[in-house]
Amino acid sequence: MDRKPLRRESFKIVVRRVEKPFSNDLDKELDWICRSFGFFEPIDRGKTASSVFREIVFASENEKPVSSTQLAKRVKMSRGSVINHLNNLMRSGLIVKHGRTYEPRSRSMFRTIEEIEEDIDRIFAKMKKAAREIDEEFGIRIEE
Repeated sequence: MDRKPLRRESFKIVVRRVEKPFSNDLDKELDWICRSFGFFEPIDRGKTASSVFREIVFASENEKPVSSTQLAKRVKMSRGSVINHLNNLMRSGLIVKHGRTYEPRSRSMFRTIEEIEEDIDRIFAKMKKAAREIDEEFGIRIEE
């Protein structure tokens, strides 16, 4: 799969401090990652964001990307609800869309998290540069 993902220039990343589960259970680990990215809001009592994400990851492992319609059937939700979760997962950078199908950002969960971290680092580097220029404009001396 050498398709180039459709990327948006802006994305929203929410990172929450959530205690990691004591168990090494795959579902609990995936739920923890989703909770850490802010997907389990009070409105998502059934952990549907995690279910949608899990289905995308499993489909990718079998090299069979899935559409929103297929996901809706698999998680027993309306297609509209699934699309809402898909949009949130894409905004956070966890998944990408290729035509009508969805896949994890990377084949590896570890690499996906690394790529998101790199995105954050690039954003902060740009912000720090702008802040330095603002400080210089105001005559504020920065000690390093």
